[in-house]
Amino acid sequence: MEAGDARAAAPGPARGRAVASGYHWAMTEPTRENAWALLTEFTASQALRRHALAVEASMRHLARSSGVNDAAQVERWGLVGMLHDFDYERYPTEEDHVFRGMEILRERAWPEDLVKAIGGHAFYTGIPRETPMEKAILAADELTGFVGACALVRPSKRIADVPVESVLKRLKEKSFARTVDRSYVLKGAEEWGVPLADLVSLVLASQVPIADALGLDGSPAPELPDRPVPPEPPAP
Repeated sequence: MEAGDARAAAPGPARGRAVASGYHWAMTEPTRENAWALLTEFTASQALRRHALAVEASMRHLARSSGVNDAAQVERWGLVGMLHDFDYERYPTEEDHVFRGMEILRERAWPEDLVKAIGGHAFYTGIPRETPMEKAILAADELTGFVGACALVRPSKRIADVPVESVLKRLKEKSFARTVDRSYVLKGAEEWGVPLADLVSLVLASQVPIADALGLDGSPAPELPDRPVPPEPPAP
């Protein structure tokens, strides 16, 4: 029996939680509902769940800004953002993170274009970023977290109040949000093919419509439970 078959046949705790949360092992449709169920199966951290939503919103806005008009394709880009770190809480080391996530996605028959895009968001995987969607996740990931940090140090704690110039200035301050690797931000803008200021503007705009869910509207972030699936991020 293959490993996937054994897991599907065994009613283990992870499988039980997945069914309870709405994810069915036989389902491989790349939908927001299935992506959220997979994310919450592996990720309990509220901060990581918010990051997933934030990067989803950035990815969707980057898709639209690059000329993607088909709603299904915009959602597909968003799924890469939602799932790019879904394995991080359980597998946080460079030896495991991304690689284990890709294995899990393939075991569950997620589309290979999504798997490859997710795999390319970390330099250390060595996976080339060739398509616009693959380049977008690099452009979106670290910068999305960074602009959120910029908002939280402002008196209003509102992402809508963060100017592009402030983000650019903070990026030069090595002591600010020191866990954000600036090389990812710079390379992301380079591969996306726009000046860094323009990329910052796009990412900032993408966060404003979901600021309340992210705790970036001046109020604490609400809990993001396993269900229901959070609303689709509106276009800025």
